[in-house]
Amino acid sequence: MDRRAFVMGAFGLAIIGTGAGIGTLASKGTPPIGGSNSDSIVFTTVAATASDAAPGPLMYDGVDLVDCGSSYVARYNGADLFSADEIGATLVKLADGSRSIEGITRDAAATLGTTLDSADVASFFVTLGQAGFLQNTVLVNLVENPA
Repeated sequence: MDRRAFVMGAFGLAIIGTGAGIGTLASKGTPPIGGSNSDSIVFTTVAATASDAAPGPLMYDGVDLVDCGSSYVARYNGADLFSADEIGATLVKLADGSRSIEGITRDAAATLGTTLDSADVASFFVTLGQAGFLQNTVLVNLVENPA
Protein backbone atom coordinates (compact mmCIF):
# COMPACT_ATOMS: atom_id res chain seq x y z
CA MET A 1 0.00 0.00 0.00
CA ASP A 2 1.43 3.37 -0.93
CA ARG A 3 1.55 6.31 1.50
CA ARG A 4 -1.37 8.11 -0.13
CA ALA A 5 -3.63 5.04 0.24
CA PHE A 6 -2.61 4.72 3.89
CA VAL A 7 -3.20 8.39 4.64
CA MET A 8 -6.65 8.24 3.06
CA GLY A 9 -7.48 5.04 4.97
CA ALA A 10 -6.36 5.80 8.54
CA PHE A 11 -9.62 6.70 10.29
CA GLY A 12 -10.71 8.74 7.31
CA LEU A 13 -7.60 10.92 7.57
CA ALA A 14 -6.78 12.99 4.52
CA ILE A 15 -3.81 15.31 4.91
CA ILE A 16 -4.51 18.47 2.93
CA GLY A 17 -1.18 20.18 3.55
CA THR A 18 1.19 17.21 3.18
CA GLY A 19 4.75 18.07 4.12
CA ALA A 20 3.86 21.44 5.60
CA GLY A 21 3.78 22.12 9.31
CA ILE A 22 1.24 24.39 10.92
CA GLY A 23 3.48 27.47 10.84
CA THR A 24 4.31 26.98 7.17
CA LEU A 25 0.77 26.25 6.07
CA ALA A 26 -0.76 29.10 8.05
CA SER A 27 1.68 31.61 6.61
CA LYS A 28 0.58 30.75 3.07
CA GLY A 29 -2.92 32.06 3.74
CA THR A 30 -4.53 29.00 2.16
CA PRO A 31 -8.28 29.55 1.82
CA PRO A 32 -10.56 27.02 3.53
CA ILE A 33 -11.53 24.15 1.23
CA GLY A 34 -13.44 21.86 3.61
CA GLY A 35 -16.53 24.02 3.82
CA SER A 36 -17.58 27.57 4.44
CA ASN A 37 -16.32 29.67 7.33
CA SER A 38 -19.78 29.40 8.86
CA ASP A 39 -19.33 25.68 9.59
CA SER A 40 -19.61 24.98 13.30
CA ILE A 41 -16.42 24.61 15.34
CA VAL A 42 -16.91 21.64 17.64
CA PHE A 43 -13.52 21.64 19.36
CA THR A 44 -10.37 23.76 19.66
CA THR A 45 -7.11 22.26 20.89
CA VAL A 46 -5.64 23.90 23.98
CA ALA A 47 -2.09 24.87 24.91
CA ALA A 48 -0.07 22.35 26.90
CA THR A 49 2.34 23.17 29.69
CA ALA A 50 5.35 21.12 28.54
CA SER A 51 5.41 19.25 25.23
CA ASP A 52 8.77 17.62 26.04
CA ALA A 53 7.34 15.80 29.04
CA ALA A 54 4.06 14.75 27.41
CA PRO A 55 3.59 10.95 27.58
CA GLY A 56 1.45 10.91 24.43
CA PRO A 57 0.59 12.80 21.25
CA LEU A 58 0.08 16.53 21.66
CA MET A 59 -1.69 18.54 18.96
CA TYR A 60 -0.65 22.15 18.37
CA ASP A 61 -2.89 24.54 20.25
CA GLY A 62 -5.45 26.60 18.38
CA VAL A 63 -6.44 23.92 15.85
CA ASP A 64 -10.21 24.02 15.30
CA LEU A 65 -12.19 20.90 14.44
CA VAL A 66 -15.05 21.94 12.18
CA ASP A 67 -18.08 19.73 11.59
CA CYS A 68 -18.63 19.62 7.83
CA GLY A 69 -21.43 17.06 7.86
CA SER A 70 -19.89 13.78 6.76
CA SER A 71 -16.41 14.61 8.05
CA TYR A 72 -14.47 16.97 10.27
CA VAL A 73 -11.87 19.43 8.99
CA ALA A 74 -9.00 20.64 11.16
CA ARG A 75 -8.28 24.33 10.57
CA TYR A 76 -5.57 26.63 11.80
CA ASN A 77 -5.73 30.38 11.13
CA GLY A 78 -8.26 29.81 8.34
CA ALA A 79 -6.15 27.15 6.59
CA ASP A 80 -7.45 23.61 6.21
CA LEU A 81 -4.90 21.11 7.53
CA PHE A 82 -6.58 17.71 7.28
CA SER A 83 -9.95 16.04 7.32
CA ALA A 84 -10.96 13.04 9.38
CA ASP A 85 -14.01 10.96 10.14
CA GLU A 86 -15.66 10.76 13.57
CA ILE A 87 -13.03 8.35 14.93
CA GLY A 88 -10.18 10.59 13.78
CA ALA A 89 -11.86 13.66 15.26
CA THR A 90 -12.28 11.85 18.59
CA LEU A 91 -8.59 10.92 18.57
CA VAL A 92 -7.60 14.54 17.91
CA LYS A 93 -9.77 15.70 20.81
CA LEU A 94 -7.95 13.28 23.13
CA ALA A 95 -4.43 14.26 21.95
CA ASP A 96 -3.72 16.67 24.79
CA GLY A 97 -0.39 15.11 25.75
CA SER A 98 -1.69 13.63 29.00
CA ARG A 99 -2.58 10.21 27.56
CA SER A 100 -0.42 7.52 26.01
CA ILE A 101 -1.45 5.85 22.73
CA GLU A 102 -3.00 3.04 24.79
CA GLY A 103 -4.89 5.58 26.93
CA ILE A 104 -6.18 7.42 23.88
CA THR A 105 -7.23 4.10 22.32
CA ARG A 106 -9.09 3.07 25.48
CA ASP A 107 -10.79 6.46 25.99
CA ALA A 108 -11.77 6.82 22.31
CA ALA A 109 -13.22 3.30 22.24
CA ALA A 110 -15.28 4.08 25.35
CA THR A 111 -16.47 7.41 23.90
CA LEU A 112 -17.40 5.88 20.54
CA GLY A 113 -18.76 2.59 21.89
CA THR A 114 -16.53 0.50 19.64
CA THR A 115 -13.18 -1.28 19.71
CA LEU A 116 -10.03 0.29 18.30
CA ASP A 117 -6.62 -1.19 17.61
CA SER A 118 -3.80 0.72 19.32
CA ALA A 119 -1.51 0.02 16.32
CA ASP A 120 -3.99 1.84 14.05
CA VAL A 121 -4.24 4.70 16.53
CA ALA A 122 -0.44 4.90 16.66
CA SER A 123 -0.29 4.98 12.85
CA PHE A 124 -2.82 7.81 12.83
CA PHE A 125 -0.66 9.92 15.14
CA VAL A 126 2.58 9.00 13.38
CA THR A 127 1.02 10.29 10.15
CA LEU A 128 -0.11 13.52 11.85
CA GLY A 129 3.37 13.91 13.32
CA GLN A 130 5.07 13.39 9.97
CA ALA A 131 2.81 16.05 8.48
CA GLY A 132 3.89 18.46 11.24
CA PHE A 133 0.66 18.74 13.22
CA LEU A 134 1.97 17.48 16.58
CA GLN A 135 4.07 19.45 19.07
CA ASN A 136 5.99 16.35 20.09
CA THR A 137 7.38 13.19 18.54
CA VAL A 138 5.32 10.01 18.82
CA LEU A 139 7.55 7.02 19.41
CA VAL A 140 6.03 3.70 18.41
CA ASN A 141 7.39 0.23 19.16
CA LEU A 142 7.33 -1.65 15.85
CA VAL A 143 7.98 -5.05 17.42
CA GLU A 144 4.88 -7.11 18.07
CA ASN A 145 4.64 -9.16 21.22
CA PRO A 146 3.95 -12.82 20.43
CA ALA A 147 0.68 -14.02 21.95
